[in-house]
Amino acid sequence: MSTKNCKVDVVSIKVKQKDATALKMNFKDILKHPEILGQEKQIGNKIVNYSIVEENEKYIIGFVRTILDKDLPAKIDKKTKAISKLDVKDGEGLAFGNIFLYSIELNCIFYEVNKNSIYLNAFKEYIYRCYRDSEAIATTGSFAIDFGTIYRKKEYDRAIKMRSYKSFILKVHQPGKLLETINQLNQSLEEKIENDFLPQLEQASKLNSEIAEIEFNVSRPKKTGGLAQDMIVSILGRLNKFLGYGQIREYVDKVEVSGYTVDSETKTPIDLLGDIYFANFKITIPRLDADLQKKERKENIILMYDREYPILNEYI
Repeated sequence: MSTKNCKVDVVSIKVKQKDATALKMNFKDILKHPEILGQEKQIGNKIVNYSIVEENEKYIIGFVRTILDKDLPAKIDKKTKAISKLDVKDGEGLAFGNIFLYSIELNCIFYEVNKNSIYLNAFKEYIYRCYRDSEAIATTGSFAIDFGTIYRKKEYDRAIKMRSYKSFILKVHQPGKLLETINQLNQSLEEKIENDFLPQLEQASKLNSEIAEIEFNVSRPKKTGGLAQDMIVSILGRLNKFLGYGQIREYVDKVEVSGYTVDSETKTPIDLLGDIYFANFKITIPRLDADLQKKERKENIILMYDREYPILNEYI
């Protein structure tokens, strides 16, 4: 039986209380709250449910089940090429799933990327929806959850601490679809995604371009002072959040900044996209899925965590 490689986003977590009277909850408290655990909520065009499949002092393993009951695809006979509708009865839908592991010690989440289910930011919206719908949680005061991109070599910190910048490059493919994705996300997010390059992306989309590449460059940064440092640092900060969305990152091909660090007189290029920390595990591919492979997913994400823990522990 063939297997597939499941990509896993790895991000740090910060929970911020929005008012002084709020009951302080960490991410573990949020995941275990009875008004969030086991609830079903409509997120976009899918019905989302979250459950805990294993828990110990080191981590919480959660499973996200989604149901799609509208705009279902057709099926086709491979021999006759006849197209017909799926045999889905009223009250039924297509079920998808993905798994995550929240490391209590590292305070980061390993979240399986499955485009048929929901991305990590949509899971955050599920938590927010549970909060808005629950009087019990609402009385504790509001909170915000921030996911932070993790870089394997701490390249983001090096990038924002450069003493002068020579160039900045952002390259994306299918800019029109990227804009659609950003707009769809902004419709569901409380905090809108900031995009420094909206005019360039819109122009590329109108031109029907398959690629958009944005570059700023100074030929002699040591003499001229380089690109405006405060502006580049601000752009990198917003890009750090921008790249935290898996469905956006799918369209980004390159994010590179080059310049001179405090400890080097040689021009240093830093690849922010290539150094983003992610992991993966493998599962088998059944022709017809009968149980969302919950047990197999759990076993493999634990193996992945045991493999990644000593590495990731050096970066956090």
